[in-house]
Amino acid sequence: MAVVAAILVANLLKLLPRGRMLHIQRLREAARKLGYRVERQPETAAGAQLEHCVGYRQSLERCSVQQEFSCERDGQGWRWLLGSADNALALAVLDTLPQAVQRIDRQSFSVLVFWIEPDSIATLEQLDLALAPLRQSQAG
Repeated sequence: MAVVAAILVANLLKLLPRGRMLHIQRLREAARKLGYRVERQPETAAGAQLEHCVGYRQSLERCSVQQEFSCERDGQGWRWLLGSADNALALAVLDTLPQAVQRIDRQSFSVLVFWIEPDSIATLEQLDLALAPLRQSQAG
């Protein structure tokens, strides 16, 4: 009986998350508490740069079409995919994003960032702080 119990306990321990997986679970739970939804990107939409990235989406107040933007990191900084480099709000956000963020899409009712999930929950807090101006801006 003790042998069977030991085998069951050993098998259960194998199923429990450890190390990086446990950290990712904690990070994603903290993100949910801050209002983010974790989204896996479709394989076909993934470029090489976003290959190991995970999407974190947060719902926002509606913004005008002129305030929408999409940027992706390249070797020199940010490459604009949508919107204008004259967008002061976007520039303020881009300047404060953590290095782990590889792409940001400000859409009508949300912001979606693709990033390599960091080793520290403090980096999640840095991301949330960087995105705060988007939450505070008024619909236009």
